[in-house]
Parts: sequence; C-alpha cells; structure tokens
Amino acid sequence: MIKEILKNYWQLPRKIHYLIMVQFFLNIIHVAFVLILNIYLRKKGFSDPQIANYNSLRFLGVLMFALPFGIFIKSKNLKPFFILSSFLVPLFSLLLIYSINRDLKQLIPFGFFGWGLSMMLVNVCSLPFILRNTNEKNSIESLSLSFSTWSLAMIFSGIAISGFQSIGSLRIFNYNLYFDEYTLLLFISLLSFLSVPFSILIKEKKQPKNNQINDQSFAIILKSYDWDLIIKAITPHIAISIGAGLTIPFINLFFNSIFNLDSDSFSLLGSITSLIVFISALFVPTIKKQFGYWISIVFVQSCSIICLLALAFTEIFSSYSISMSVAILAYIFRQPLMHMAHPSTNELMMNYVGKKNQELISALTSSLWSASWYISAKLFQLLRENGYEYYKIFFITAFLYIIGTILYSMIILSYNKKKADMISDNKQILTLDSLE
Repeated sequence: MIKEILKNYWQLPRKIHYLIMVQFFLNIIHVAFVLILNIYLRKKGFSDPQIANYNSLRFLGVLMFALPFGIFIKSKNLKPFFILSSFLVPLFSLLLIYSINRDLKQLIPFGFFGWGLSMMLVNVCSLPFILRNTNEKNSIESLSLSFSTWSLAMIFSGIAISGFQSIGSLRIFNYNLYFDEYTLLLFISLLSFLSVPFSILIKEKKQPKNNQINDQSFAIILKSYDWDLIIKAITPHIAISIGAGLTIPFINLFFNSIFNLDSDSFSLLGSITSLIVFISALFVPTIKKQFGYWISIVFVQSCSIICLLALAFTEIFSSYSISMSVAILAYIFRQPLMHMAHPSTNELMMNYVGKKNQELISALTSSLWSASWYISAKLFQLLRENGYEYYKIFFITAFLYIIGTILYSMIILSYNKKKADMISDNKQILTLDSLE
C-alpha cells in the first residue's frame, strides 16, 4: 500500500516536483519564523501586543494585493512569479532579521510587509499551477504533496534550529560562531535562495492570450464569476482562518510563557509534530478516495478541535506536573489532524466553484487567509493588552473551527447533490439517445 502511494507521488509531472522544491526552500524560512521569530522578538524586548502588531503587517500586503493579483494571473504564465518570489522572499527575510538585530524600528514593519507580499506570489500561483498541470486522477496527490512541503520544511528547520542551539557555538578561523536565533534565521534565509534554480527549471507551456479578458473592464471581469458559489465556498474558510490566526502564529509564545519552552525545545517539538503531519498527509488521497469528504474534512477537523480544547485546559491546570505532557501531546496530535483536512478542503472548494472560478478562488483564499490573520493578529493584540489568558483565546479559536466545520458539512451536502443531479441528467440523455 505504502509503495503504491509513493509511486503515485513519483509519477507526478516533473514540473510539479520542481514547484514542490521551490515551496520547500521558501517554506524553510517561513517555518523558522513561525518557530522562533516571536521568541527572538521577545528576547529583544518586544511585548506580546507589539509582536502581534508586527505579525499583522505581513498579512496586510497580501490583503491588499492578493485579489487583484489573482485576477491578473488568469490566462498568464506563472513561472516568472515563482522566480520573482524565489529572489524576494530570502532578501526580505534578511532585511527583516537585520533590522530586528540592529533595532531599526523603522525598517522592521517594512521587512514584515515586504516578506508577506513576496510569499504571496508563490502561494497564490501554486494552486492554479497545480490544477493547470494535473488531471482529476492525480490532482489530490499534487495538492497533498504541495501542502506537505510545509511539514518537510518544519522538520528540516526544527531539527536544524534545535541541533545547532544544542551545540551552542563553534570556533571557525579563530572566530566563535554562536548559534543564537539571529544566526540561525540568517543561515536559513540564505539557504532559501536554493529555491531559485528550481523555479528556473520549471517548464510551462505558453498560456493562450485571452483578448476578450484583456479588452474587458475590471467590473465586467468581476461579473463573469459565479459569486454565489464563491461566497458559499469561502465562508467556512474565513471562519477557520480567523480561528487559526488567533492561535498558530502565537503558539510558541504560549509554550514559552506557560511551560518555559525556549526556541530550541519548541523547534524540536515542531519537527516531531511535522514529521507526523508529513506522514499523515501522504495518506490524505487514499483516505479521501476511500471515505470521501465527510471523513477527510469533517471527522478529521472535529478531532483536531478536541485536541485544541485539551491544549487550552492545560493552562488552567498548569500547576499540575502532568499538564505540560498533556499540552505537548495535544499539540502533536492537533497539528496533523488540522493539516490533513487542508488538501481535501481546497479540492472541495475548487470542484465546487468550477474551472472558470479557480484562479479567483485561489487568490481569494490566499487574500482572505491573510485578511483573517491580520484581523486575528489585531484581535490577539487587543485581547492580550486587556489581560486575556491564552486559554480563553484558544476557546474562541475552537468556536470558530466548529462554525467552519459545520459550514464545510453544508458544502459537502450541496456538492454531493450537485454531482448526483449531473449523473442523473447524463443518464437521462443517454437513455433518450438510445431511444432515438
């Protein structure tokens, strides 16, 4: 079974494999930021509200530009944007790390804003590129592999950060190199430049020019989309996104504050969790094909909500010695469960809205994810300024996840009915043809 699964991934088009490598090398700095950037900012003297404010800026650029960019790339080649992102993400990462280290408060917001904007290019383009270059049989494998790059990057960056910090320092040519957060973020940022050759290797057929689209006004283009389907598809995504934005970017602050986990310990925890996420992601296509969306989305997300609630309760009972072990276990199980649903929810959205809406829905999901995380970061900042404990914020996240899961259930019902009606109509047409 495992051999067959791996074979399916290996047989994907070469251009998909190159895209996966681009995503991996860009994601290694992304996950390094998730793992230790907040802790680094805290050590440099920034408070939780200040950190939340800075984090919100990396979503602001995406919020502003993702939607028009998604409309712009319709019927356009996507390779140039992968190349551009491969250069800009490492450059803005280096600028951001340098400005934090030198306490250049004027440059820090610009670094966050530019980094988020440059990551948007690859994130918005990846999904349409995969759907353009795969078919119905292998699209779920391609989407699962694309999502698994986050986990692989987390494993790599987590082990690297934890391993080098355990060494402490290294003497090179009479110079002591200290493996602190600054050095490690600098090293991983430079390593992410390896995405450049893989983005150049991507081969893409020239997209036919759509003069009709070029000649139309922006308003007419917008009217050509099925907005009723699009709004229904993105509503659960918004609920999940706002909930995730309240928790995921700040989970390292939770472990650091409640259980005193430093960047090396949390990075190792992130690697272990991501290994489970990666392995589980490989089985998503099999689970989806055998059990459908009800298991791969609704059941899986429901289990992750239970784990999140368990994590929240550990703060209430943090005085008990077992609470840290429960928190770690809840975090380890919650991550793969929530991530397992992502490829299936994206495929469901794409199938539900239809082909002509796919570029727009890709841009919208990226834009709304960032918009939601921008709102969440501001909300987290406000809640922490008013003395809200982490567990109360986690409860809000769980509530939003429940709403999102219920809404996904409604979309699954609608999509299954739509498919059943299409099959019924096709059978009637075949019957009439045979009578004639």
